[in-house]
Amino acid sequence: MAWNFELVAGPCKGRTGGLAWDGSGMLFSAVAEERILRYDPATGKADLFRAYTGRTNGLALAKDGTVFGAQEGGRRIVHFLKDGSTAPTKDLLDGKHHNQPTDVIVDSKGRVWFADAYNAQVPYGPPVYPMLDHASVLRLEQANDGWRLVRVTHDTFGPRAILLSADEKTLYVADGDAERGNLQRLCSYPVRAEGDLGPVKVMVDFMVVERGIEGMCLDSDGNIIACAGWKKAGVGPMIYLISPSGTILESHPAPADMPMRCAFGDAGLTSLYLTAGDGGLYRAKEIGRCGLKR
Repeated sequence: MAWNFELVAGPCKGRTGGLAWDGSGMLFSAVAEERILRYDPATGKADLFRAYTGRTNGLALAKDGTVFGAQEGGRRIVHFLKDGSTAPTKDLLDGKHHNQPTDVIVDSKGRVWFADAYNAQVPYGPPVYPMLDHASVLRLEQANDGWRLVRVTHDTFGPRAILLSADEKTLYVADGDAERGNLQRLCSYPVRAEGDLGPVKVMVDFMVVERGIEGMCLDSDGNIIACAGWKKAGVGPMIYLISPSGTILESHPAPADMPMRCAFGDAGLTSLYLTAGDGGLYRAKEIGRCGLKR
């Protein structure tokens, strides 16, 4: 079945990024515009959700309806509260500022996982705090005195996107930044009961000229929907359906160059939304799959 996308919002200035379905509307990041917008499928309009977001990219909805954002410009994970305010989290790992987070997820225990990448666009302000000597997946956990930050991967080069399996026993990591010439791959790690990770399994390797996975979500069968590729080289902008074992089951052309993030939305989570390098928000209805209801 062909996946037919339509442009439903935008184009915005620069790329669009993170996506999060809030139950009746789709939040999406206009990264360069430093805004988060909310598309309402009932009205077909996209209205402002937050302004001055510090180049927030990845978005994740918490159980209480608040939103966590991966702030590339400010080098931190921020918490967008319901009263319109923004609360910081912890941005020091062993006393050092972490890098530039690009993707974020929240698990059933309220822990906040994020991909702490190096990005081509530099953060705000003078380069007072150097980047870490590693680009890893990090996790924020609630402690008695607030948030604490821990490192969970020790073998990644440039994680771009992360995803937890339906039972939260597996962490999927899209590792490698094409702009930096990294090896592009999709990996999985078992999540142990204590919260640390087991040994890595490489699920998919991409060719050197390819742009690897930038965004992922799960369908109701536990398969990974992943957006990757570019017009510069390789097979072009694509959306892949990947089994939990790493088999590419389907591939579909993306509607725009450099697809960024994907997420299911609409009633019954039956539509797939996509952001891209052209600043658009796209939607494909009735693709024969629906999203996972966590």
